[in-house]
Amino acid sequence: MPIPANRYTVNVGFPIGCIGVTHANKIVLGGGGGPSRSGVQNKLSIYSIDDSTSTLNLNAELVLSSDEDAPTCLAMHPKDKLFVCSINTSMAEIKQGNNQNCRLFSYTKTKITMGKQAKCMGSTRDVDYQKCIAMSASGKLVVGGATDGTLSVVRVPTLKPVFPFIDARDEINDVGFSNDDKWLVAATDSELRVLSTTDAELVRRIDDPRISGGKRAVFRFARFGQTNTLYTVLNTRARNGAYIVVWDTNKWVRTATRRVSSSPITTFALGTHGLLAFATASLHVVVCDAKSLRVLMRVPAAHSFAITALAFDRDGKHLVSASADQTCQVYVLPDVWPTPLQTAVAVARDHAQVIAIAFVLVLAIILALVLRR
Repeated sequence: MPIPANRYTVNVGFPIGCIGVTHANKIVLGGGGGPSRSGVQNKLSIYSIDDSTSTLNLNAELVLSSDEDAPTCLAMHPKDKLFVCSINTSMAEIKQGNNQNCRLFSYTKTKITMGKQAKCMGSTRDVDYQKCIAMSASGKLVVGGATDGTLSVVRVPTLKPVFPFIDARDEINDVGFSNDDKWLVAATDSELRVLSTTDAELVRRIDDPRISGGKRAVFRFARFGQTNTLYTVLNTRARNGAYIVVWDTNKWVRTATRRVSSSPITTFALGTHGLLAFATASLHVVVCDAKSLRVLMRVPAAHSFAITALAFDRDGKHLVSASADQTCQVYVLPDVWPTPLQTAVAVARDHAQVIAIAFVLVLAIILALVLRR
């Protein structure tokens, strides 16, 4: 039985589309109303967590153009005060083939400043956007995946392509780097591609995703772990289950498969302190042990609308979930999680009366069967 969540809610005043954490443990949020006249501004904001008052304190904010889309994804630099964010330009510029969607931002304690911009997708349709983005552990590379199938890898801070953009021929759901910067992974519904970051040479291709019983599934997320592991999230095509599958990247074999939800997983975060988290279409937020995949915390009805982003802070003390309902949930994580035995003891203690009644009923049934003989 997972432990109850210690959490608080913060309303930031705009629909949130993406989240990041600075190396100083500040929370970066991006979102807004998009290119509409709803009156909801497009913003990038930086907050500090304050558990003493159960709130997020606003440190810096940048209001973006209302003619452009809201930020869709962002990736933080691991050392410098920089991040890369994807924001579609105006509809007119997109149709002209001039969508400078990939943008580099710098920040101080009180200010966010936009720097270089680059075109990192080929579509001229305003419905397409960069869905996912990741920065390498060195901070030298950024990979982005778009709904039109464009896979781009650019250098930081120049935003110049490392190699020509790749057409994945399908919407890209997730991207990521290995910890040594040598590989990148891109996930579409039907396949995973692991590529060299120097020349895009194919390292591994995994297609036709299936789970136990041969049920067909789709790849939703793919993230490299700390030591020769790749975590993948598979949602069944019937949308009645979600699985986490762990791969050994030396032998390219599955080392673990676990069904973790009856609802599709829509957001995923892999922490650096032995934890992972995900959110589901049914608005649950779940924290698991990254090694055993054991569920440690499950929060039903975490938000009132779609959960769009999750992030652990740098020290592993907080998980933050963000939503289109304009709120963040800040989860204060325990220093030590209960062991399976401790959890079982707690469940037994909390349900002692029920267990006692069940035990008596079982004894009564056994006695009745004995007396019939």
